[in-house]
Amino acid sequence: MYTIPKKSAKKIKAEKEQQVIAKETGNTETELQKWYAEIMAKETPRCWETGEWIDTKDTFGWHGSIAHVLGKELFPSVKTHPLNYIILKMWGGTHGQYDASWEKAAKMKVWPHAVKIINLLYPILTKEEKSKLPDIVIQEIKPELYNQ
Repeated sequence: MYTIPKKSAKKIKAEKEQQVIAKETGNTETELQKWYAEIMAKETPRCWETGEWIDTKDTFGWHGSIAHVLGKELFPSVKTHPLNYIILKMWGGTHGQYDASWEKAAKMKVWPHAVKIINLLYPILTKEEKSKLPDIVIQEIKPELYNQ
């Protein structure tokens, strides 16, 4: 019987590469970890969708409440861009709702803010990344940016 591995081969390879880089540079913290830490240090721990407070003593929950506007797997060029985030409570389900689908995200109160960020990031996305954007997002791109 086949069982799904806990980590994909791609994930294991990326982690090994990161370990090599960390060993060579003496920097054990990844760019993504720094990105999360910087946001956690500067932002108010409050969900932008519900207004609920996020318990900063629960570092896992606080970290998990920082949502990428453009997901880090599909849009690696902006994975650690300083604008590519919104605060959505992990334990309240709003982060999961945003990540579930673009259609669900578009129905959230935070969507207009996410659209502003998407428009700011759109010009720096690669051609391949732009092709991954669904129609529901493309229709939100300002016309003057779309042909860039």
